Amino acid sequence: MRLFFKNEKGVSSTTGYLLYSSIFIMFFVAIHFSVNDVLLERQSDIVIEEGFSDIGNMMSTTLTDMYLVAPENGRIDTKYMIPTTIGNEYYTINADVATTDQLIEVESQSSQRKVDVTISGIASTVPINGTALSGEMEHRISYDSTRQ
Repeated sequence: MRLFFKNEKGVSSTTGYLLYSSIFIMFFVAIHFSVNDVLLERQSDIVIEEGFSDIGNMMSTTLTDMYLVAPENGRIDTKYMIPTTIGNEYYTINADVATTDQLIEVESQSSQRKVDVTISGIASTVPINGTALSGEMEHRISYDSTRQ
């Protein structure tokens, strides 16, 4: 019976298994917390920035097209559609050329993300200003040659 209590082979393999399992679990937890930031958050930032850039380029193209077909005496109204959110963030489109930059600014309403896109230099000829919110149902750009 004493020989039975002196044999410690089973204890050492069990201890090794517990040690190996605890190291694996700690490694898995560390990887889990770091992967979330690297794989999910960074990808979300890239998608949002590219989406804002696409919206800004669309607005710049629409304004340039309106400038090219603008009548001397008349009015042009155009409706456009934009996604309500990009990366689960609402955004604001601001076309204010009070500065000399002639930029369309697409800015998130909930974070500090912002993308600026140029207007192709047409703001010196046709005054461009206005703001659009992505959460609105209808978006419209108007040009009236008699209001200059």
